[in-house]
Amino acid sequence: MTRLHGLVKRIQEGDYPNQTVLAEEWEKTPRTIQADLDFIRDVWRLPLDYDQHRYGYYFSKPVAKFPMISMSEGELVSVFVAQKALSLYQGTPFERPLRSAFQKLVSGLKGEISVAWSDLDSAISFRGIETNVGDVETLDRLGEAVRKRREVEFEYFKLGTEGGGNLRSPALSTKRGEGAAWGRGEMRTVSPYHLACVGGQWYLFAYDPMRGAIRKFVPARMRGLRVLAASFEKPRDFSVEKYLKGSFGVFSGEEPRRVRIRIDRARAQLVRERRWHHSQQVKELKDGGIEVSFEVSSYVEIVQWILSWGEYARAIAPTDLVKEVARVAGKIEEQYRQDG
Repeated sequence: MTRLHGLVKRIQEGDYPNQTVLAEEWEKTPRTIQADLDFIRDVWRLPLDYDQHRYGYYFSKPVAKFPMISMSEGELVSVFVAQKALSLYQGTPFERPLRSAFQKLVSGLKGEISVAWSDLDSAISFRGIETNVGDVETLDRLGEAVRKRREVEFEYFKLGTEGGGNLRSPALSTKRGEGAAWGRGEMRTVSPYHLACVGGQWYLFAYDPMRGAIRKFVPARMRGLRVLAASFEKPRDFSVEKYLKGSFGVFSGEEPRRVRIRIDRARAQLVRERRWHHSQQVKELKDGGIEVSFEVSSYVEIVQWILSWGEYARAIAPTDLVKEVARVAGKIEEQYRQDG
């Protein structure tokens, strides 16, 4: 279907492409293209003709409309999410053919899309590698609220609050009668601006009138989600990229500061192989190790990242980062001494 629509648009350009040219452009055999052209003429009944003097095809009458691919909003969102996930393949041999395939599909869907592509682009994004989503229904309803600009209400359980250490998914709690395992949360009514997958975790970025600011919420910590009738206007200047500027993941602070971490040669290649942050800089050391640096505005996630490398990574600047890593490492050591 994508190729059929593409052929119609190509012939509408008016330069009389022939079977051989079309076959080369679509990387198909002339026989396949001829079958497509017969379908366009005989089944869709479009005024397709062949010019004997120019040796190519044309439409003898203007073609204002032609059959479109029928696609539900849910199917469209699924295609869009897959397209956004292609960002993971940037710079690889897979990027060009995958992106080309989606562009051809989109060109054939114009006029049939009930949700603007640009609206979806501002509603969903990927930063990091996607993992399995535990509660698809919650994400689906949040995605609908983001796209339709509808307020949502839910009970929220922050980490460290009553019940926060024993959270179960809303679906499991409802079906199995285990709602008590959640403890007591806090009712929130917010204006959802953006859904993002960051480092394998889903987050909702929403305006919270109780705090008078934009806040992050983890869908897995919500219970009793309701999409309300009340609508809202998202600020034109809102950008999740701007909001997360300076974060190593989702935690942001004040002004970004450059942090420096030394990675021993035993793990240096693993760090070289990935771009962990847009501000990443790598300095090669004489002993085979590296010094990697980032500009971040919060230490929360960079401390976790440093400690994840164990004895192979060491914070070297700034001083307050070194102290924070040492403090957290000391807490970990203390826990192990107690357990021992």
